[in-house]
Amino acid sequence: MECLKCYNDMYLHYVELKIEREDYNLELKKIPGYVCTECKETYIEEDEMSKIFETVEGLDKNINNIKQKKL
Repeated sequence: MECLKCYNDMYLHYVELKIEREDYNLELKKIPGYVCTECKETYIEEDEMSKIFETVEGLDKNINNIKQKKL
């Protein structure tokens, strides 16, 4: 795979992804992704990102439900 930023080679490696929301922070470790050998730009494939987005949406809904119950 070729880096979209600097056009150098990329290698498959595990990466970390941090997501910061208003009500919580989520840190995911060991996500398979590509890392550029030169600029260290990372790329996570679409399938993995879709699963991550689904997870975050579910967390958002659950957090909102919890907040509403406390009111």
